[in-house]
Amino acid sequence: MTLSGMSDLAQINDNLSYMKEFRPLDEKELEAVRNVCRVLHTMKVIPCTACRYCVSGCPKHISIPHLFACMNTKNIHHDWNADYYYHQVHTKNKGKASDCIGCGRCEKACPRHLPIRALLKDVAKEFETK
Repeated sequence: MTLSGMSDLAQINDNLSYMKEFRPLDEKELEAVRNVCRVLHTMKVIPCTACRYCVSGCPKHISIPHLFACMNTKNIHHDWNADYYYHQVHTKNKGKASDCIGCGRCEKACPRHLPIRALLKDVAKEFETK
């Protein structure tokens, strides 16, 4: 699924221009895509596209995509910097994952239909319970 984030006619025309020479993937290319999908599905990744549609309605001003990126970085790369970025960059003077009040506005805005409230609980457990 492609989420282009178009908001005006010029952006629509720009996106359409890329389809002028459209060619479907051949079988070899499709198999490469399938292989990548298999690898990605084995990883513990939150499939957030960072569109930020979820953020504008959040009454606690939680930067949800940034917190999901920290979680993904930690899960994929086992990166200790993820803790630093969570605590010192993305939640300092801003909403933490545990600040979520469960209103569901984020989930209504999410084009990927992610279970954001449950995922924020996982993020809080990972970064805030030490």
